[in-house]
Amino acid sequence: MKPRILVLGATGFIGKRVLEALWSSDWALPIAASRRRMKHAGADRPEAVQLDATDAGQLRRAMEGVSGVVNCVLGDSRTIVEGARALFSVAGGMPQPPRIVHFSSLAIYGEAAGDVDESAAPVGRLSAYGAAKFETERLAAANPSVVTLRPGIVYGPGGAQWSGRIAQLLYAHRLGDLGRGGDGYCNLVYIDDVAEAVLRALRLPNVESKAFNLSLPDPPTWNQYLGRYAAALGAVPVKRISQRRLRLESKLMAPPQKIAEILAGKLSPRLVARLPQPIPPSLVRLFQQEIRMKVGLAEQCLGLRWTPLEEGLSRTAAWYRPKVSSSVVANSLAPR
Repeated sequence: MKPRILVLGATGFIGKRVLEALWSSDWALPIAASRRRMKHAGADRPEAVQLDATDAGQLRRAMEGVSGVVNCVLGDSRTIVEGARALFSVAGGMPQPPRIVHFSSLAIYGEAAGDVDESAAPVGRLSAYGAAKFETERLAAANPSVVTLRPGIVYGPGGAQWSGRIAQLLYAHRLGDLGRGGDGYCNLVYIDDVAEAVLRALRLPNVESKAFNLSLPDPPTWNQYLGRYAAALGAVPVKRISQRRLRLESKLMAPPQKIAEILAGKLSPRLVARLPQPIPPSLVRLFQQEIRMKVGLAEQCLGLRWTPLEEGLSRTAAWYRPKVSSSVVANSLAPR
Protein backbone atom coordinates (compact mmCIF):
# COMPACT_ATOMS: atom_id res chain seq x y z
CA MET A 1 0.00 0.00 0.00
CA LYS A 2 1.36 3.40 -0.98
CA PRO A 3 2.19 5.79 1.90
CA ARG A 4 -0.15 8.77 2.22
CA ILE A 5 1.59 12.15 2.13
CA LEU A 6 -0.24 15.28 3.30
CA VAL A 7 0.78 18.46 1.44
CA LEU A 8 -0.11 21.61 3.39
CA GLY A 9 -0.40 24.76 1.28
CA ALA A 10 -1.05 22.68 -1.83
CA THR A 11 -2.43 25.59 -3.87
CA GLY A 12 0.76 27.66 -3.68
CA PHE A 13 3.60 27.68 -6.21
CA ILE A 14 5.80 25.17 -4.39
CA GLY A 15 2.88 23.18 -2.99
CA LYS A 16 1.37 22.61 -6.43
CA ARG A 17 4.63 21.36 -7.89
CA VAL A 18 5.31 19.07 -4.92
CA LEU A 19 1.81 17.67 -5.24
CA GLU A 20 2.33 17.00 -8.96
CA ALA A 21 5.67 15.29 -8.31
CA LEU A 22 4.17 13.05 -5.64
CA TRP A 23 1.13 12.26 -7.78
CA SER A 24 3.29 11.25 -10.74
CA SER A 25 5.59 9.11 -8.59
CA ASP A 26 5.11 5.36 -8.31
CA TRP A 27 5.32 5.21 -4.52
CA ALA A 28 3.21 7.96 -2.90
CA LEU A 29 -0.47 8.78 -2.48
CA PRO A 30 -0.60 12.56 -1.90
CA ILE A 31 -3.38 14.46 -0.14
CA ALA A 32 -3.79 18.12 -1.09
CA ALA A 33 -4.62 20.39 1.85
CA SER A 34 -5.36 24.09 1.63
CA ARG A 35 -7.49 26.80 3.19
CA ARG A 36 -9.01 27.28 -0.26
CA ARG A 37 -11.68 24.94 -1.57
CA MET A 38 -10.25 22.54 -4.16
CA LYS A 39 -11.64 20.13 -6.70
CA HIS A 40 -12.70 16.75 -5.33
CA ALA A 41 -10.44 13.77 -5.82
CA GLY A 42 -10.85 11.65 -8.87
CA ALA A 43 -8.98 9.23 -11.08
CA ASP A 44 -6.91 12.10 -12.47
CA ARG A 45 -6.27 14.13 -9.30
CA PRO A 46 -5.24 13.59 -5.67
CA GLU A 47 -7.51 13.48 -2.66
CA ALA A 48 -8.23 17.02 -1.39
CA VAL A 49 -9.08 18.38 2.03
CA GLN A 50 -9.91 21.94 3.04
CA LEU A 51 -8.45 23.00 6.38
CA ASP A 52 -6.97 25.83 8.40
CA ALA A 53 -3.33 24.82 8.98
CA THR A 54 -3.23 26.83 12.22
CA ASP A 55 -6.06 24.74 13.71
CA ALA A 56 -4.56 21.80 15.63
CA GLY A 57 -7.86 19.90 15.68
CA GLN A 58 -8.27 20.05 11.91
CA LEU A 59 -4.63 19.09 11.43
CA ARG A 60 -4.93 16.14 13.79
CA ARG A 61 -7.82 14.70 11.79
CA ALA A 62 -6.05 15.29 8.46
CA MET A 63 -2.85 13.63 9.70
CA GLU A 64 -4.50 10.38 10.73
CA GLY A 65 -2.86 7.53 8.84
CA VAL A 66 -0.33 9.66 6.94
CA SER A 67 3.34 8.69 6.64
CA GLY A 68 4.62 12.14 5.70
CA VAL A 69 3.70 15.81 5.77
CA VAL A 70 5.07 18.59 3.55
CA ASN A 71 4.63 22.04 5.06
CA CYS A 72 4.34 24.61 2.22
CA VAL A 73 1.96 26.91 4.11
CA LEU A 74 1.96 30.52 2.89
CA GLY A 75 0.66 33.63 4.61
CA ASP A 76 1.72 36.43 6.89
CA SER A 77 4.22 35.99 9.72
CA ARG A 78 1.56 34.97 12.24
CA THR A 79 0.12 32.31 9.95
CA ILE A 80 3.57 30.88 9.22
CA VAL A 81 4.48 30.58 12.91
CA GLU A 82 1.10 29.40 14.18
CA GLY A 83 0.83 26.84 11.40
CA ALA A 84 4.23 25.40 12.28
CA ARG A 85 3.39 25.44 15.99
CA ALA A 86 0.18 23.48 15.39
CA LEU A 87 1.88 21.00 13.05
CA PHE A 88 4.78 20.18 15.34
CA SER A 89 2.52 20.00 18.37
CA VAL A 90 0.19 17.50 16.71
CA ALA A 91 3.08 15.44 15.35
CA GLY A 92 4.77 15.41 18.75
CA GLY A 93 1.69 13.84 20.31
CA MET A 94 1.41 11.00 17.81
CA PRO A 95 2.65 7.48 18.74
CA GLN A 96 4.48 7.28 15.39
CA PRO A 97 5.08 10.82 14.10
CA PRO A 98 5.19 11.16 10.30
CA ARG A 99 8.27 12.38 8.49
CA ILE A 100 7.79 16.15 8.11
CA VAL A 101 9.45 18.19 5.35
CA HIS A 102 9.31 21.81 6.48
CA PHE A 103 10.06 24.81 4.29
CA SER A 104 12.22 27.53 5.74
CA SER A 105 14.06 30.15 3.68
CA LEU A 106 17.24 31.96 2.72
CA ALA A 107 15.76 34.84 4.74
CA ILE A 108 16.76 33.21 8.06
CA TYR A 109 20.40 34.22 7.40
CA GLY A 110 19.46 37.89 7.66
CA GLU A 111 22.12 40.25 6.34
CA ALA A 112 24.86 37.61 6.09
CA ALA A 113 27.42 37.93 3.29
CA GLY A 114 29.89 35.55 1.72
CA ASP A 115 29.62 31.75 1.72
CA VAL A 116 26.91 30.50 4.10
CA ASP A 117 26.28 26.88 5.04
CA GLU A 118 23.52 25.40 7.19
CA SER A 119 25.42 25.97 10.43
CA ALA A 120 25.57 29.76 9.98
CA ALA A 121 23.79 31.99 12.48
CA PRO A 122 21.65 34.94 11.37
CA VAL A 123 23.47 38.23 10.86
CA GLY A 124 21.97 41.64 11.52
CA ARG A 125 18.29 42.35 11.53
CA LEU A 126 15.86 39.77 10.19
CA SER A 127 12.86 40.75 8.09
CA ALA A 128 9.44 39.90 9.49
CA TYR A 129 9.33 36.93 7.12
CA GLY A 130 12.85 35.83 8.04
CA ALA A 131 12.09 36.10 11.76
CA ALA A 132 8.94 34.00 11.30
CA LYS A 133 10.86 31.29 9.43
CA PHE A 134 13.60 31.35 12.07
CA GLU A 135 10.98 30.80 14.77
CA THR A 136 9.51 27.85 12.87
CA GLU A 137 12.94 26.24 12.80
CA ARG A 138 13.23 26.72 16.56
CA LEU A 139 9.88 24.98 16.98
CA ALA A 140 10.95 22.19 14.61
CA ALA A 141 14.05 21.46 16.68
CA ALA A 142 11.93 19.69 19.31
CA ASN A 143 10.62 17.20 16.73
CA PRO A 144 13.23 14.68 15.51
CA SER A 145 11.17 13.66 12.47
CA VAL A 146 11.53 17.04 10.72
CA VAL A 147 13.67 17.69 7.64
CA THR A 148 14.09 21.41 6.94
CA LEU A 149 14.62 22.83 3.45
CA ARG A 150 15.97 26.36 3.01
CA PRO A 151 15.48 27.37 -0.62
CA GLY A 152 16.93 30.54 -2.04
CA ILE A 153 15.13 32.23 -4.93
CA VAL A 154 12.68 29.63 -6.29
CA TYR A 155 11.96 30.29 -9.96
CA GLY A 156 10.29 28.46 -12.81
CA PRO A 157 6.96 28.11 -14.64
CA GLY A 158 4.07 29.19 -12.44
CA GLY A 159 6.22 31.29 -10.11
CA ALA A 160 4.42 34.59 -9.60
CA GLN A 161 7.06 36.26 -7.47
CA TRP A 162 10.51 35.50 -8.89
CA SER A 163 9.46 34.62 -12.44
CA GLY A 164 6.20 36.39 -13.28
CA ARG A 165 6.85 39.63 -11.43
CA ILE A 166 10.46 39.86 -12.65
CA ALA A 167 9.35 39.21 -16.24
CA GLN A 168 6.76 41.97 -16.04
CA LEU A 169 9.34 44.42 -14.69
CA LEU A 170 11.81 43.46 -17.43
CA TYR A 171 9.23 43.95 -20.17
CA ALA A 172 8.37 47.33 -18.65
CA HIS A 173 12.09 48.23 -18.57
CA ARG A 174 11.85 48.99 -14.87
CA LEU A 175 14.51 46.37 -14.18
CA GLY A 176 17.57 45.55 -16.23
CA ASP A 177 21.26 46.27 -15.76
CA LEU A 178 21.34 47.65 -12.21
CA GLY A 179 25.03 48.49 -12.19
CA ARG A 180 26.50 48.23 -8.69
CA GLY A 181 22.98 47.87 -7.36
CA GLY A 182 22.70 44.40 -8.89
CA ASP A 183 26.05 42.92 -7.92
CA GLY A 184 24.62 40.77 -5.11
CA TYR A 185 24.22 37.03 -5.65
CA CYS A 186 20.91 35.60 -6.83
CA ASN A 187 20.66 32.20 -5.11
CA LEU A 188 18.36 30.66 -7.70
CA VAL A 189 16.88 27.19 -7.47
CA TYR A 190 14.57 25.73 -10.11
CA ILE A 191 11.14 24.62 -8.93
CA ASP A 192 11.58 21.02 -10.13
CA ASP A 193 14.78 20.74 -8.07
CA VAL A 194 12.86 21.88 -5.00
CA ALA A 195 10.17 19.24 -5.61
CA GLU A 196 12.85 16.59 -6.04
CA ALA A 197 14.42 17.65 -2.74
CA VAL A 198 11.06 17.10 -1.05
CA LEU A 199 10.63 13.61 -2.48
CA ARG A 200 14.11 12.60 -1.38
CA ALA A 201 13.69 14.17 2.06
CA LEU A 202 10.55 12.09 2.54
CA ARG A 203 12.18 8.78 1.60
CA LEU A 204 15.88 8.78 2.38
CA PRO A 205 17.19 7.51 5.73
CA ASN A 206 19.34 9.52 8.15
CA VAL A 207 18.17 12.96 7.03
CA GLU A 208 15.83 13.74 9.93
CA SER A 209 16.71 16.73 12.12
CA LYS A 210 18.85 18.15 9.30
CA ALA A 211 18.50 21.41 7.37
CA PHE A 212 19.48 21.76 3.71
CA ASN A 213 20.24 24.86 1.63
CA LEU A 214 18.77 24.71 -1.89
CA SER A 215 20.41 26.85 -4.57
CA LEU A 216 22.57 26.66 -7.65
CA PRO A 217 26.09 25.91 -6.39
CA ASP A 218 27.49 28.77 -8.50
CA PRO A 219 24.73 31.38 -8.41
CA PRO A 220 24.72 34.31 -10.84
CA THR A 221 24.61 37.91 -9.73
CA TRP A 222 21.27 39.63 -9.97
CA ASN A 223 22.53 41.57 -12.99
CA GLN A 224 23.42 38.30 -14.70
CA TYR A 225 20.05 36.75 -13.87
CA LEU A 226 18.10 39.78 -15.08
CA GLY A 227 20.13 40.00 -18.29
CA ARG A 228 19.83 36.28 -19.13
CA TYR A 229 16.15 36.14 -18.27
CA ALA A 230 15.45 39.23 -20.38
CA ALA A 231 17.24 37.59 -23.31
CA ALA A 232 15.24 34.38 -22.88
CA LEU A 233 12.01 36.39 -22.79
CA GLY A 234 12.96 38.60 -25.72
CA ALA A 235 12.61 41.65 -23.46
CA VAL A 236 15.58 43.35 -25.07
CA PRO A 237 17.47 45.61 -25.24
CA VAL A 238 18.12 45.48 -21.50
CA LYS A 239 17.84 48.93 -20.01
CA ARG A 240 20.42 50.39 -17.64
CA ILE A 241 18.68 51.34 -14.39
CA SER A 242 20.41 54.00 -12.31
CA GLN A 243 20.70 53.94 -8.53
CA ARG A 244 18.65 57.12 -8.46
CA ARG A 245 15.86 55.43 -10.40
CA LEU A 246 15.88 52.42 -8.07
CA ARG A 247 15.65 54.68 -5.01
CA LEU A 248 12.76 56.55 -6.60
CA GLU A 249 10.96 53.30 -7.40
CA SER A 250 11.44 51.71 -3.98
CA LYS A 251 10.96 54.68 -1.67
CA LEU A 252 8.43 56.89 -3.44
CA MET A 253 6.53 54.75 -5.92
CA ALA A 254 6.37 51.37 -4.19
CA PRO A 255 4.14 52.37 -1.21
CA PRO A 256 1.22 53.76 -3.28
CA GLN A 257 1.61 50.93 -5.80
CA LYS A 258 1.34 48.40 -2.99
CA ILE A 259 -1.78 50.11 -1.63
CA ALA A 260 -3.32 50.05 -5.10
CA GLU A 261 -2.45 46.36 -5.40
CA ILE A 262 -4.16 45.54 -2.09
CA LEU A 263 -7.28 47.51 -2.99
CA ALA A 264 -7.43 45.96 -6.46
CA GLY A 265 -7.06 42.49 -4.95
CA LYS A 266 -10.28 43.02 -3.03
CA LEU A 267 -12.09 43.77 -6.27
CA SER A 268 -10.61 41.42 -8.86
CA PRO A 269 -7.44 39.33 -9.23
CA ARG A 270 -7.44 40.23 -12.92
CA LEU A 271 -7.22 43.89 -12.03
CA VAL A 272 -4.12 43.22 -9.92
CA ALA A 273 -2.39 41.70 -12.93
CA ARG A 274 -2.94 44.94 -14.87
CA LEU A 275 -1.25 47.14 -12.28
CA PRO A 276 2.48 47.98 -12.31
CA GLN A 277 4.40 45.81 -9.86
CA PRO A 278 5.98 47.61 -6.89
CA ILE A 279 9.74 47.37 -6.31
CA PRO A 280 9.97 47.48 -2.50
CA PRO A 281 13.10 48.50 -0.56
CA SER A 282 13.54 44.90 0.61
CA LEU A 283 13.98 43.78 -3.00
CA VAL A 284 16.52 46.51 -3.70
CA ARG A 285 18.52 45.39 -0.65
CA LEU A 286 18.38 41.77 -1.82
CA PHE A 287 19.81 42.82 -5.20
CA GLN A 288 22.91 44.01 -3.33
CA GLN A 289 23.34 41.22 -0.75
CA GLU A 290 26.53 39.25 -1.41
CA ILE A 291 25.42 35.96 0.17
CA ARG A 292 26.18 32.61 -1.46
CA MET A 293 24.36 29.56 -0.14
CA LYS A 294 26.59 26.50 0.13
CA VAL A 295 24.71 23.39 -1.02
CA GLY A 296 27.22 20.58 -0.54
CA LEU A 297 25.13 19.00 2.22
CA ALA A 298 22.07 18.72 -0.06
CA GLU A 299 24.23 17.19 -2.78
CA GLN A 300 25.83 14.74 -0.37
CA CYS A 301 22.85 13.65 1.74
CA LEU A 302 19.97 14.09 -0.72
CA GLY A 303 21.95 13.34 -3.88
CA LEU A 304 20.61 16.48 -5.57
CA ARG A 305 21.73 17.72 -8.96
CA TRP A 306 20.71 21.11 -10.23
CA THR A 307 18.89 22.22 -13.37
CA PRO A 308 21.30 24.41 -15.38
CA LEU A 309 20.32 28.07 -15.37
CA GLU A 310 19.93 28.39 -19.13
CA GLU A 311 17.62 25.37 -19.23
CA GLY A 312 15.52 26.69 -16.35
CA LEU A 313 15.29 30.15 -17.89
CA SER A 314 14.25 28.69 -21.25
CA ARG A 315 11.40 26.75 -19.66
CA THR A 316 10.33 29.72 -17.56
CA ALA A 317 10.35 32.12 -20.50
CA ALA A 318 8.28 29.66 -22.57
CA TRP A 319 5.70 29.67 -19.75
CA TYR A 320 5.58 33.45 -19.44
CA ARG A 321 5.75 34.59 -23.08
CA PRO A 322 2.06 33.84 -23.79
CA LYS A 323 1.27 36.33 -21.00
CA VAL A 324 3.11 39.18 -22.74
CA SER A 325 -0.15 40.84 -23.77
CA SER A 326 -0.90 41.43 -20.09
CA SER A 327 2.58 42.82 -19.62
CA VAL A 328 2.04 45.26 -22.47
CA VAL A 329 -0.93 46.67 -20.57
CA ALA A 330 1.22 46.95 -17.47
CA ASN A 331 3.92 48.74 -19.46
CA SER A 332 1.48 51.45 -20.48
CA LEU A 333 0.66 52.01 -16.80
CA ALA A 334 4.25 51.83 -15.55
CA PRO A 335 6.16 55.04 -14.71
CA ARG A 336 8.84 56.09 -17.22
